[in-house]
Amino acid sequence: MEQMGSSFFASFIAYVKLLLWPIVLVFGTYVLFELKKLTAHERGHALLMFGYFFLIIATYWLVKPIKKALLIGYYKESGWTIAGMHLDAAQVELIAKEINLFLAILATWLFAKVAFHLKREKLALAIMAFFATGFLGFALLFYQPGAATRWLFYFFGDFFATLMVAGFFAFLNDSGDSQMARRLYGMIGLGGVLGGFFGSAVIASYAKQVSPSGVAFMSIGALAIMALIAWFAGKRIGPISPSETQAVLPPEKGHSVWREGVQVFIHSPYLIGIAMLVGLYEMVSTMMDYQFTSTVSHFVAEEDLGAHFSSVFAFTNFMAILVQLFLTRWVLVRMGVTSALLVLPVAALIGEAGFVLLPGLLLGSLLNTLDNAFAYSINQSAKEALYVPVKQEVKYQGKAFIDILVLRSSKAIASLLGLLLTVALAGFENTRWLSVIVLALLVVWIMVIRNIRPIYNRMVAPNGGGERTAPVGRNADSGRGESTDVVTPVNSAQEGAEQ
Repeated sequence: MEQMGSSFFASFIAYVKLLLWPIVLVFGTYVLFELKKLTAHERGHALLMFGYFFLIIATYWLVKPIKKALLIGYYKESGWTIAGMHLDAAQVELIAKEINLFLAILATWLFAKVAFHLKREKLALAIMAFFATGFLGFALLFYQPGAATRWLFYFFGDFFATLMVAGFFAFLNDSGDSQMARRLYGMIGLGGVLGGFFGSAVIASYAKQVSPSGVAFMSIGALAIMALIAWFAGKRIGPISPSETQAVLPPEKGHSVWREGVQVFIHSPYLIGIAMLVGLYEMVSTMMDYQFTSTVSHFVAEEDLGAHFSSVFAFTNFMAILVQLFLTRWVLVRMGVTSALLVLPVAALIGEAGFVLLPGLLLGSLLNTLDNAFAYSINQSAKEALYVPVKQEVKYQGKAFIDILVLRSSKAIASLLGLLLTVALAGFENTRWLSVIVLALLVVWIMVIRNIRPIYNRMVAPNGGGERTAPVGRNADSGRGESTDVVTPVNSAQEGAEQ
């Protein structure tokens, strides 16, 4: 079974290498087809931003398996004893994830400080210069990496995702009005999804030949290309166009956004349901990621960790592309938003049940695919669509409260709970029994979706027709039939990078 798990992903990467140019041709043709729908001015801007976002996410997925393998590999044999408690390698990563949540707050604060003084390409170039310097330092440190270097690089990789993506969207949002955003963001977001696949596929294909220092130098090269794109894009963009989306929240109300968000939240069973979906996902995802990491750490030798992680990530990203392009829209249109929400928990339930019966490398690794391939495609799109029928004055405060406070708090609670549970159920032989807890959470998750369904149906179709009466892409409350894009690869790629 362990040999099957290793050979499955190795075979996938072998096929990717063999069919690389046909794959590039297929996706390239799709991008060109989408570009033809745009005006000449929009086409140039979309192509630049597509390449910019592609390189950001591709670089992150170059870095992610290396940073994970460096940390896990260091503690694979001996573990880590802290405060009298012995942790295995997978549990050490839970500690790192908990620390990352606080570092994300620091990264957000730093970004806000820099963004106050710099705009557009100047902000982007400043962030790129910071990370290029960092990668250069790590390239030198990797020749004799100790524990401190491995921990710092793990955090540095997440800093990269947070600040580079934030800088990109700040640049993008200042590059045009809301009408341009509607036309361009879908294709630009696809650049991030494709970047995730190609970045992880490169490392998976050449993991044995590429050293951590090599990855650092490759990242510097990618940043140099991004800097040229940002500079050129900034020069060709005119003055910032006024947009009604920039004034969703009047400045004078900014100080009360959290108080108002709490008030809106606690008085809305519908928003509470959405918050429960967010919280349950974070808990389930944390447990599944621990099971994935623990399984790989148990079965894969230290020198092969990077290759296996990158192979799994490449497979997961490829499946996410297929789901996003061929399944997401079909399920949303034909079956409805709440049915689409069931896809991820049902898939995870099947995977966890299989892992209880056969806790091997193949099924343990596929837990990562079942989680992330569906989470950042169909589940993300369906979750965002839940906000469409919410009244405008409630939508901003409720969504901000959930997407910032509830999401971050859920991540912190999930990581801490996961650490406590894994300490109680230490060792790979007990990892399978975490599935019992995950299965229970998945059942609750499905029940929450069932409870949200009638509320959502009433909101989108007051006459009782449910989702079939009101198309998914309509704003039921406004009565104006405004088109909304429920397939949101931009949001998917952004969250994917932050994990």
